[in-house]
Amino acid sequence: MLVVIGLILTGILNAQSVIRNAQIKDTIRTVLDMAGAARQFRDRYGAWPGDLSTAVASIPNLTATCNGDGNGQVGTAAETACATEELIRSGMIRGTAGSPVTVRGAITVSITGPGVALSGVPGLPANWVNVIRIQNIDCDIAIQLDRATDDGDVTTGYFRTNTLCPGEDENIAVANAVLQLN
Repeated sequence: MLVVIGLILTGILNAQSVIRNAQIKDTIRTVLDMAGAARQFRDRYGAWPGDLSTAVASIPNLTATCNGDGNGQVGTAAETACATEELIRSGMIRGTAGSPVTVRGAITVSITGPGVALSGVPGLPANWVNVIRIQNIDCDIAIQLDRATDDGDVTTGYFRTNTLCPGEDENIAVANAVLQLN
């Protein structure tokens, strides 16, 4: 009887581990895909997604209000909202236009800049103009993202958060994290 209970508990714990690892991998893949697509968009159109001043004329089926100001920064809430739609409508990422990119329904990933998200992670270098913003993760995911993209320390390098992550603790919430684009 105890052996059967032990086997059931082991199976449950293994299943939870598999689900958790899938969530971490999905988050990392989404962030890296978004960063790559943003850079590809910039190479193709000469502007960051959201900031393209000729976006409506250049990208089919784009919302009529999605022309950016072309200043090199995804600096307003409107530009941030349009950045994802521009990537989707230009075929660089998959998703539903008009909706933020989400991972497993809770984690959101977006492109933004100084006027919108950088205040969520204070103390970033002044030259961080455009970033991938990741919201609603925990320290375990933050540290794994940092290892995949940077130096493994969430307070230094190209990936940062203002939440102290003393270890890979799933119980410590990280409201905002950013990955530098330029």
